[in-house]
Amino acid sequence: MSFARSLMCIFLAATLPAAAHAVEGRDYPSSIGYSSEWKCTGQGKFSWYCDEEPEVDASSPQAPSRKAETREEIAVRELEQIRKDLDAKRALAVVHPTPENIKAYMAAQQFEIERAAYFADVWRRVLWQNAELNLGVKNPMNNSAIKVKNSERDKAEADTMTALAKEWGIFFFFKGDCPYCKHMVPALQWLTRSYDMTILPVSMDGSSIEGLPPAVQDNGLSQKLGVDVVPLFVLGNVKTGKMVVIGSGVLSLQDFVERIYVLTQTKPGDL
Repeated sequence: MSFARSLMCIFLAATLPAAAHAVEGRDYPSSIGYSSEWKCTGQGKFSWYCDEEPEVDASSPQAPSRKAETREEIAVRELEQIRKDLDAKRALAVVHPTPENIKAYMAAQQFEIERAAYFADVWRRVLWQNAELNLGVKNPMNNSAIKVKNSERDKAEADTMTALAKEWGIFFFFKGDCPYCKHMVPALQWLTRSYDMTILPVSMDGSSIEGLPPAVQDNGLSQKLGVDVVPLFVLGNVKTGKMVVIGSGVLSLQDFVERIYVLTQTKPGDL
């Protein structure tokens, strides 16, 4: 007896109890229990070498439950596949730049351009018809609307500066060897002339500065505010004692007006 037939006999002997049970009057449909008939091509349902896949009882607590994909998850998977396909065609065209490969990549790219154009068209239609999504209402892009907004903003800033000058002043921290500090004198003079804003120079090294009111010696305020660079500008309220750092370095006239307005009249996200 050949080795293969010996193995067959051993295998058949192990299956005898099941075969004996089948003889005891039970009818079995054709090919029942032989799901591998469809997976072992060319071997037939009686191929003992074709492995059976164990059936999983869906009601069993050990059986893993597969959660159905959401539309978003499906879309993410599809988008990733689109990117991979396009990257694959591009890579093939670059590595093997044959007319066929380049044409295939160009066609795929053209398809994606058309998809993007369609997306952009639908986007603008939705934007036009849903005011709550239109950022242009708050920050217009139209030239005429921008002029209106800027005009309103300029008036608000000017009114703010005039009102604040009644209770607020600017602490100007400087040093005698700081060329940028001296450069800021004209801008500070302009603030005083235009809005009657009080400027108080604070000397960090005992020096003085021309063109501004007499400087006072730093009494530890710089350390409290964490001043480590000059020039530094701090807005201070004479009634409440509240202090607001405006900024450091060389600031333009518009910088002063804008920063004072933003820091005192608005909250993050308002503009």
